[in-house]
Amino acid sequence: MIVKIIFLLMLALPALFLACSSDQGLCQADTCAPHGTCVIGNEGPSCVCDEFYQPGPNPSCIFQTGLLMGQHCIDDANCLSDRCLIYTGDTEGYCTTTECIIDRDCINHSDDNRDMCCVEVDAAYFICLKIAEGYACSNGPLPCGVPCADDPDICYPLPCIGDGEDDPNATCASPCATDADCNTCEWGEDPNAEFACVLIENGGKYCLVDQSEPCNTSADCPEGETCTIGVSHDMTDLFGKCMNIGGMPPGSECNDEDDPNDLSYEERCSGFYCLGGMCSEVCVEDTDCPEGMICEVLRFSNVDDEILVCMGDKSCDGPAGCADGDSCWPTQRGNELSGWCRANEGTDPVGTECTDADATCEVFCIEPLCTEWCTLDADCPEGMACETIDFCLAEPCDDPENMAAGTVCTGP
Repeated sequence: MIVKIIFLLMLALPALFLACSSDQGLCQADTCAPHGTCVIGNEGPSCVCDEFYQPGPNPSCIFQTGLLMGQHCIDDANCLSDRCLIYTGDTEGYCTTTECIIDRDCINHSDDNRDMCCVEVDAAYFICLKIAEGYACSNGPLPCGVPCADDPDICYPLPCIGDGEDDPNATCASPCATDADCNTCEWGEDPNAEFACVLIENGGKYCLVDQSEPCNTSADCPEGETCTIGVSHDMTDLFGKCMNIGGMPPGSECNDEDDPNDLSYEERCSGFYCLGGMCSEVCVEDTDCPEGMICEVLRFSNVDDEILVCMGDKSCDGPAGCADGDSCWPTQRGNELSGWCRANEGTDPVGTECTDADATCEVFCIEPLCTEWCTLDADCPEGMACETIDFCLAEPCDDPENMAAGTVCTGP
């Protein structure tokens, strides 16, 4: 009896061995590849798949679909919404939608515990975005000034900008035109910090924490920085502040007609402004300026203040003081007028008949004749004299403070 039982067990063993060998053979090198690994379980072979892939038939690993809002993804096809938001430079992002209407349309189904809000992007569409910890959807999009050095993606759709990639003071930065556009920015590190509208190296102006040092001349600034013109948030004061917003140092030749915002960093003055054909800086006296420049009063039409800056010396007493192709124009400096060489605008020389409505003068027209700045009668063509007249610098012209005297060539 015992012998018979042992015999039966011995007969059964080969069958078990064969069954095991058959299952193991299903895990070939290409089974589940290239996005998973084949394993043998109680029910036979199956796939342990890489992230973003799921077990399929045969067995295999197929691309994972049907991921919910907020879950990690690498392709639009991952997401039930067909929209995987991946920030520039990243290889993966999260599922979102560009069809949200209210915040309740944006539920984060991932385990990162970040809120998602329905945010308007460039007035073109709304998108569900994850926001930084500590902010709520009721606050709207993240304001400029939120620190972002540890997580640049939290600023989207704003950029995260700092002084270099490792700047611990990097913040979410909104685009701007003037410092006044940055009045609503708040910096968590210092609630009293002010923001400035800064032209960054790769172009564009953004609101950044104003950590620039005040200055009277560039000698007050750290090496490599220029004392350039700052404007107060309320657009009432002009002052000097140390910055470096271009690759051309003060005194470099430049074109007054160029818009610095349209220039590359290498083509732009370090102090931003080109005045008199040379890159400018803030000054106190002529000796603060590079050779060929003088320290002159500058006023902006939209700021009720003035500041001393270096200008390329193009002053003139009359036409003889200017190069060919230039004329001596009356130019406002502070509340006064003086002569300044500028390129001719028309073809008709001084003394040609003209009308204010239809003038083609090299300089400008004071009916009935084309004219320009002068000091002596000898500066004017025969038959004309150098006389003092009043110019209106700003409206209303009946206010004496808006008037300035200048000397120009006039007819008999």
